[in-house]
Amino acid sequence: MEKLSLKIKIIYSVGNLGRSMLTVIHTLFLVYFFFPPNDSGIPYHIPQTSFFIGLTILGVAMSLGRIFDAVTDPLIGYLSDKSKNKKGKRIPFMKKWAIPFAISYAALFFVPVRGEISSINAAWLTIWLFLSALFNTLYSVPYYSLLVHIAKKSEDKVDLSTLCSAFWLLGFLIISFMPNLWNVFERILNVDRVSSLQFTFVLVSILSMICLFIPAILIDEKKYNENEIIKENGRLIHSLRIVFKNKNFVYYLITNTGYSIATYMYESGLIYFITVLAVLEEEIQGPLTMIIGALSLLCYPLINKLAKTKGKKIIMKTGFLLFGLTFVVFSVLGIGNINVFILLGLIAFLVPFANATFQILPWVFTADCASYDKYKTGEDKSAMYGAVNGFFSKLGGSLAMIIFTSLLLLGKDVGNDMGIRLAAVFGAVLSFTGIITIGKYNEKEISSYTKQEQLND
Repeated sequence: MEKLSLKIKIIYSVGNLGRSMLTVIHTLFLVYFFFPPNDSGIPYHIPQTSFFIGLTILGVAMSLGRIFDAVTDPLIGYLSDKSKNKKGKRIPFMKKWAIPFAISYAALFFVPVRGEISSINAAWLTIWLFLSALFNTLYSVPYYSLLVHIAKKSEDKVDLSTLCSAFWLLGFLIISFMPNLWNVFERILNVDRVSSLQFTFVLVSILSMICLFIPAILIDEKKYNENEIIKENGRLIHSLRIVFKNKNFVYYLITNTGYSIATYMYESGLIYFITVLAVLEEEIQGPLTMIIGALSLLCYPLINKLAKTKGKKIIMKTGFLLFGLTFVVFSVLGIGNINVFILLGLIAFLVPFANATFQILPWVFTADCASYDKYKTGEDKSAMYGAVNGFFSKLGGSLAMIIFTSLLLLGKDVGNDMGIRLAAVFGAVLSFTGIITIGKYNEKEISSYTKQEQLND
C-alpha cells in the first residue's frame, strides 16, 4: 500500500485553510457584529433583548441555521456516497459548491438596513445563516470524506489530519488579526466601522475561494479508488443504522458534542474575555492568538508522534483536562489583584496542547471508525461517518449558540459581566466531562483494521 505523498497532503490541506478562514469569521465575529458591546463602534442591527424565556433572536437564528446544517449533513453524505460521477464521489461536489460557500459567509454581514435595528436585518441574518450552512455542508462533507480515500494507512490519516490542522490554525490566526486590519481600513479609507468590517470580510472570502478550489482541481480522486471493490450502499436509513451500530463511534460522538460546545464558548467568548473581563483593547486578541497558535504548532509533532505510539484516547483526555483549566482561569479574569497579563500568560501555557489535540484528532477518530466499518462490512460509508460527525458537531454548536447568547443577557459589559463568567464556568464543566466520556471509547478494537493493512502490505 503506497504511502501518500507530501505534495498531495499539502494540496488537500490548503482546502482546509479556505474552510478555516470562512468559518472562523463567523465563529469569532458573528456574535460580536450582531450583539456588540456598547463601546465597539458597531451599531445595533437586530433586537438585543430576550423575546422568550431568555432566548435572543441572534441565538435562535444561529441555532436554527446550525440545526438545518446538521440535518442536511447525513443527506449530503448519503448523496456523495451514492454518487456515480465519472470524476469521483467527492471532487465534483467540491468544485460545484466552492464559490457559493465563499460568497455566503461574507454576504451575511451586508445587512440591508444599516445603522438601526430592523426586522429586515433579522430576516437577512436568518436566510444567510441557512444558505451559508448549506453551502458549507455541500463542500465540507465530501472534502472530509476524501481523506478516507486518499489516506489508506492509519499513519497517513494522522499525518494528513495533522497537516490539515496546521492549515486550519493558520486560517484561525489570519482571521484573529482582522480587528487590526479593519482598523487600518477604517483610517485609510475614512469609512465607518461596519464598512471596514465588510471590506475585510470580502477580501477573506476571495482568498478562501482560491484555497477551496486548489484540492478540487489538483487531486485526481479516481486514482485512489482504482482497485477498490465496494458493496453497493443501501438506503439512507440503512446507512445511518450501520453507522450508529458502531458503539465506539457513538461514545466519540457524545464526547465531540460536548467538545463542540466548549470550543464555541472559547472561540466566540475570547473577544469578550479580553475586552470585558480583562478590560483590554480588542487588538490584544491578535497577538494572544498568535502566541497560542505558535505554541500549538510546536505541539503538533508531539501529538502526531504520541498518537501513533501511545494512542489517541490518552491525548484527548489530557487535552480536555487542560481545556477545562483554561476556562477556570478565564472565569477569574479581573477578580482580585492578580495581574490580567499573568493570567493570560497562564492561558497561553494551558491552551496550546489542548488546541493542537482538538485540531488534529477528532477527524482521525472519525476516519478510523469509517475505515474499521469498511473493513468489517465491505461498504464505504466514509461520507456518512463524516456527515454524522458533522451533525453532532453542529448540534453542539447550535446548543452553544443558544446558551452563549442567552448567558450574555446576564451581563456582557465591563462592570456587568456575569454572563461572560458563567460561559467560562460552563465551558470548564463540559471539558472535565469529556475526560469521562472519551474514556469509554475502545481504541484497540477500532484500530484492528490496521492489522489487515499490514497483512495486505
